[in-house]
Amino acid sequence: MCTHDHAAQNHDTQPSLVDVSKMERRALLRGLAGGTLLLAAGCATNAETGRSQLILIDEAQLQQASLQAWAEMRQQTRTWNNTAAQRRLESVGRRIVNAAGRGGQSWEFVLFDSAELNAFVLPGGQVGFYRGLYEICEKDDWMATVLGHEVGHVTGRHAAERYSRDVATQTGLQVAGQVTNNQLAMAALGLGAQVGIQLPFSREQESEADILGLNYMHAAGYNPREAIPLWQRMSQSGARQPEFLSTHPDPANRIARMQAYIQQQGW
Repeated sequence: MCTHDHAAQNHDTQPSLVDVSKMERRALLRGLAGGTLLLAAGCATNAETGRSQLILIDEAQLQQASLQAWAEMRQQTRTWNNTAAQRRLESVGRRIVNAAGRGGQSWEFVLFDSAELNAFVLPGGQVGFYRGLYEICEKDDWMATVLGHEVGHVTGRHAAERYSRDVATQTGLQVAGQVTNNQLAMAALGLGAQVGIQLPFSREQESEADILGLNYMHAAGYNPREAIPLWQRMSQSGARQPEFLSTHPDPANRIARMQAYIQQQGW
């Protein structure tokens, strides 16, 4: 039996790069509600990251739920009809997915007409990129930073891992609740799971996607050092919660970690 220190992700409200939207998360759960999980839960070693992951969901189910979520997003969110911007997004995106060894996978890149500094990816390879974030990406290297990060969530299998952690955490809380049989105790247990397990795991996934993204940038011929000024600009987007209450790493910690990795790689 494998052991893990962290669990599923909840999103904060700060402008950020996110891998799974709240709507997509709901659609994933709906899509899985009537389905069958893997017959046997187990751990799998991710060849891209080298670490063991608890995966409780069949890949085909995840892909189907991803398509459902994407259809809802496309229906409810206005796209940005800018031919030149779309061509640029696809060009950078293709270089990144090829560098990640996922060029044979089906990918779709869509610009959404929103001023948010945001982007997300669904496990099926659907990438949403918001106009507000596009407009601050002065260089293709900056766009490659975002897309590398998002592709890192896919290769890292973070959606499947997060769903599996949700299942495991909720099961544990239900068992604990039956033992305590006390609503106040259950509320405390829920808060403990969120702060002590779920949020740290979210930050771990974000940090992992950062590093994978830098690798893909470099392999695609972009300059990984350009990730630093982009994240510095993103960190100026507004106040945020303390790191221990946030789903994303503290900007200063995130930047320092990436700088150290870039230096270590000699880029």
